[in-house]
Amino acid sequence: MQKPVSLDPSPQRIKLFAALLVLCAVIAYLPAIGAGFIWDDDVMLTANPQMQGVEGLKEIWLGKNSRDYTPLTLTTFWLEKRLWDDIPAGYHVVNVLLHSLAAVLLWRILSILRIPGSWLAALLFTIHPVNVASVAWIAERKNTLSAALFFASILAFLASHKRESGRLYLSSIVLFALSGLGKGIAVVMPIVLCGCIFWMDKKITRRDLMRVTPFLVIALVISFVTVRYQSRAVDYRLVSSSLSFCFARAGVATWLYLGGIFFPVALSPMRPQWQSTVDSSLVYLPGLLVLVVLGLFFWKRKGWGRPFLFASGYYLCLLLPVLGFVWMALQQETPCADWWQYLAAPGVFAGIAGGLTIVSNSAARNGRLPLYAFACVVLVLLLVQTWRRSAIYQSNETYCRAVLAENPHAWTLQNNLGVVLEKRGESEQAIACYRQALQDNPRFMEAHNNLGNALSAAGRSEEAEAEFFAALQLSPSNSEVLGNLADNYFCQGKIGQALATDAKAIKADRYNPQIYADFGRKLAANKQFDQATVCFKNALLLNPRDIVTQVSLAQTLVAAGHDKDASVVYDEAIQNARESGDKQTIQTIVSIRDRGLASPPSSPEEEADPGRRFRTSTETPRR
Repeated sequence: MQKPVSLDPSPQRIKLFAALLVLCAVIAYLPAIGAGFIWDDDVMLTANPQMQGVEGLKEIWLGKNSRDYTPLTLTTFWLEKRLWDDIPAGYHVVNVLLHSLAAVLLWRILSILRIPGSWLAALLFTIHPVNVASVAWIAERKNTLSAALFFASILAFLASHKRESGRLYLSSIVLFALSGLGKGIAVVMPIVLCGCIFWMDKKITRRDLMRVTPFLVIALVISFVTVRYQSRAVDYRLVSSSLSFCFARAGVATWLYLGGIFFPVALSPMRPQWQSTVDSSLVYLPGLLVLVVLGLFFWKRKGWGRPFLFASGYYLCLLLPVLGFVWMALQQETPCADWWQYLAAPGVFAGIAGGLTIVSNSAARNGRLPLYAFACVVLVLLLVQTWRRSAIYQSNETYCRAVLAENPHAWTLQNNLGVVLEKRGESEQAIACYRQALQDNPRFMEAHNNLGNALSAAGRSEEAEAEFFAALQLSPSNSEVLGNLADNYFCQGKIGQALATDAKAIKADRYNPQIYADFGRKLAANKQFDQATVCFKNALLLNPRDIVTQVSLAQTLVAAGHDKDASVVYDEAIQNARESGDKQTIQTIVSIRDRGLASPPSSPEEEADPGRRFRTSTETPRR
């Protein structure tokens, strides 16, 4: 009896085609590997105190001081911090590899589901420019990590469904839970699994529903936690929250997302905000059209509509959480962002690849060559476009300028660009950026704060004071704004007001070592050495390895006549510098100690600015 021919590729072919997907990803994202840190990479990684020690790892999993609950993503950063510290290339390489892994897993899922052109669909996912934001942006590790675990969970579930394996089933549940701890978008998994079962078996039994139940329970928990963290963000009340507006905007966003996949020419990571009234019934047409098309596929589900229903159902299911029906902070600025459709896009890629494969197989032999040539040209163009889009992630400035050229009303990026320019000494250009951000969002507290810093640095103290007061009206107990206002007072010689404002800042945030250190420097400059010493010691209790604060404490002790105590503190600072391997810092500390500096500078202009607190727009969680 002749053995049935296996439709599955050999292990050697699987390894070969998997390696090709990885190679294509590396080629497409090569510019991103040499890119730097942008936007909220500092809050999540480079300036995140949770990255410093084991205590920080505990805070990550307890969800303390986090804008979003993504502990697994932050844990990968914590581990990598020990490997390559703040060298961005390491993080970029891991992102590209995770993206490659997700593509390979997607290919195997589609193969199990017997979707025609499964490898081509995975290749489209690998090199399509709509995914650049998720792969080239370090902080979007949330997407690449969650996607790899999401697809791994589906693959394990499908394998357990075919083999009746309890071990694979439990592995699928664990992988799904981990995916949700990477990013909350994974909550739609129960619906996806039901869709896969229905696609394979053409029915869903009670046993199938029981097997999906644990996924549903985990999804509900993840949903609750995600919504809770999102609700902490500031609501600027820039867009309506009515159901009619949300439906109209969701319809527009869906077609914008699809347009980015089918015509990736004028892509932008953040589309301009959709502003329209719901007075005209025409605004509902995009959403109604989506429902009509989906309804048509459902009506024809027993015939030609079945594959379209499966592909579009998956796509819309994964898009639904980010279409605006559930409140998301960043949707006050943009109706759709490329990284939000990272997990959804494979549904469309599978539809495109499956359709192209079916047409190719049904075409005459002499008609296939033009089709193959067309497909190859499109793939090359997609890869080139991805390469080009990856280049904008070289730095915060290149990213901000590129996106602002496409969407000049992205007020968070106007603010971020202003921070970059201000740190570079281009005050007037920075001020213009902050003013533009405030023109688009007058309630943007961070921009008021940063504008106040820029004006103060430019010597326009009264204008700066007005901006700090505007920021405090929006956030009355913000310790950073209070600290900046205190610095501004001190620069004007208003010593009493400066010290009183710093005291308010400490009351607002008693566990911020920087505030204590800044207050100590002002007290030392005002010859109040005993009080300054107390402040520096409090700062070091909260951050014992802060070398700058240790040197300030030592200088203050010398000025107060406590030379022996100062010598001990100098030695501790030198030891910390040695452990960090910073030879230049060691030499600087030794030089200061040997000169026997009597006291810190007493001039307010010299001592009032210990490092102004600039804010990039990272207070808004981005799912």
